[in-house]
Amino acid sequence: MFNTLNMVNVIVNGKSKYNLDNNCQIYYGYFDLQDLVNSLSILDSSGYLRIRRMFAWNLYFHLSRNYSDQLRNLYYVIYEISAIIRELNFRNINPAYALSSILNNINTSMKLSWKNGEFSLKDPLEISCEIDLNAEINKLIKLEVEGKGKISVGENEIKSSNEMDLYKLSDVKGLSLESEFFYRDGKVNVKIDLKFRPENRGLNKEINAEDLNKVLRITAKEVNEKAINSHEFFEDFMVGIMETLIQPFLEKYKNELAKVLGFKEILYIPAGRHFILNAEESALNNEEIAQLFSDSCQLAINRIKEGKNSFFDNFSLPISVKGGLVFYEDSQITSLASRSIKSLATIILEVNSLKDQALVIIESPEEFLLNEDKSRIVNIVEKLMKKGNKIIIHTWDEKFLEYFKDCQVYKNEKLV
Repeated sequence: MFNTLNMVNVIVNGKSKYNLDNNCQIYYGYFDLQDLVNSLSILDSSGYLRIRRMFAWNLYFHLSRNYSDQLRNLYYVIYEISAIIRELNFRNINPAYALSSILNNINTSMKLSWKNGEFSLKDPLEISCEIDLNAEINKLIKLEVEGKGKISVGENEIKSSNEMDLYKLSDVKGLSLESEFFYRDGKVNVKIDLKFRPENRGLNKEINAEDLNKVLRITAKEVNEKAINSHEFFEDFMVGIMETLIQPFLEKYKNELAKVLGFKEILYIPAGRHFILNAEESALNNEEIAQLFSDSCQLAINRIKEGKNSFFDNFSLPISVKGGLVFYEDSQITSLASRSIKSLATIILEVNSLKDQALVIIESPEEFLLNEDKSRIVNIVEKLMKKGNKIIIHTWDEKFLEYFKDCQVYKNEKLV
């Protein structure tokens, strides 16, 4: 068993209150635990990525409000470099030889400078904003611990750096974007630079800076159109940079949350499991799944994928995975399989994805199951608890209350 602090009561959205001390809790009747699942989704691998993305968008929004012109110039200079290198390649001129002496005289949107065989921005882009990262992340998590308040990262200073290859964006091999993130006392500073070490290829002959400026004037419309048309793509690209830069902070927050709660993962097993399994095995892409399923159901779909990849028969049940396909006994489970078999298979696959001690939330475990299969679920839950996991079950079947007589039971039989 793992150690937890006494009386870990969490409050979600300032309303719902949950006690996470008990090893097993049963909610019977008209309850909705979605707020708890969503508030703890950062402890799920795919939920973590979703929150990181949202957090990065919020940070980028704060930074970009006062630096839109500078960021736009950064877009432009990437395509201008692409136009310059394309022209040199067309003339079979070695850029490593030709650019070193004239780079400062080329009229790019942001001045470039040459040093030690590579060029970079003469004045790297520096942007900053006043922002409380703890307050921002708590807007997304919306959870607090009774008596302790909201989770926060205690470190006053956080640094990180990142390098991204710009080849797909610019068609220039070797062009990269380097960024540094520094957070201190409620202020974020981000420094962005471009780095390019040209290949030593082509004829060692000179080219006039004015010739390249002429190229830039001729291609100005093309550069402008590319920059504008790719604005959404580049925003997405910049948010990707923010994601990498805020990762150290988010990891510290996640670890602090896990330390307070006493578990490192959350596993959500929803109702409608036959639909969830069908979705994971379908040809739907991530965007289509996001449109059709709630955030919490998407957690479950990704858990099924993880469970397939790390499948191990922990429960002596007739569920197996062969070549990425799921079988019940010797028959492959397809979309035409019975809902009871798919419901049981989904539970097994999700549980197989667990890597650490977790809070496991099972919704309607009785769904489509025969009595003998219900006893199998009870056996799974007991084994999970023996491994130090905490269990929350939401059921509509009063018989499940009999299965778990020693568990904390919450009843709500009112019609709503």
